[in-house]
Amino acid sequence: MANEAYFYWVGWMLWIMTTFFMKRGKKRDLFTIWLLSILILSNTDVMIGEIEYNASLFLLIIGTIILLLHLKRQIYLTICTFTIMLGYASLLFWEKAAPIWLFWPREVLVPLLLGLTALLLVRGLESRLCVVLLGTSLGESVFSFTLSTYGLSRGAGELPFLGNIMIAIVFIVFLDIIRKSRTRKAKHHNIPIDLEVAK
Repeated sequence: MANEAYFYWVGWMLWIMTTFFMKRGKKRDLFTIWLLSILILSNTDVMIGEIEYNASLFLLIIGTIILLLHLKRQIYLTICTFTIMLGYASLLFWEKAAPIWLFWPREVLVPLLLGLTALLLVRGLESRLCVVLLGTSLGESVFSFTLSTYGLSRGAGELPFLGNIMIAIVFIVFLDIIRKSRTRKAKHHNIPIDLEVAK
């Protein structure tokens, strides 16, 4: 239930920010429509084979693929996406097999690991968000598909997943704000500093 609240709260906050605070233009309009569509379709499920997919999952995948095609270093970002996909799916398998080993609540551990992995692998806020959103969406689909091959049913892209995604977005944006403020402060005081981990 808490994850659902995170999803709707952060989702509407992001929609308000893109609608009222982004520069007017095609990019803002696309982001606004995309976010609103994800929020509207979050309670719609689509049955494909034996797996029940949340309609928002398809919008996440399509939107992030379009964003990825407009970014530089596409091959590198695709490799990073694949890495996060495998890592996220592995974490879900680990949670399924031995939940006792998850030393923090899922709502904290998953977004924290996603944010730190994106910080290490990718440079730039848009690239980080794109890689994390696409990687986790594909990882969620891989996990659900693998479970269905063993006769275990689990929906893909349900509200707890969407809540974790939103918390990860907040964490990544928070890290970016800290990095920019520290860089600005360092430039103001003429201190040479590079806070980007990924090159």
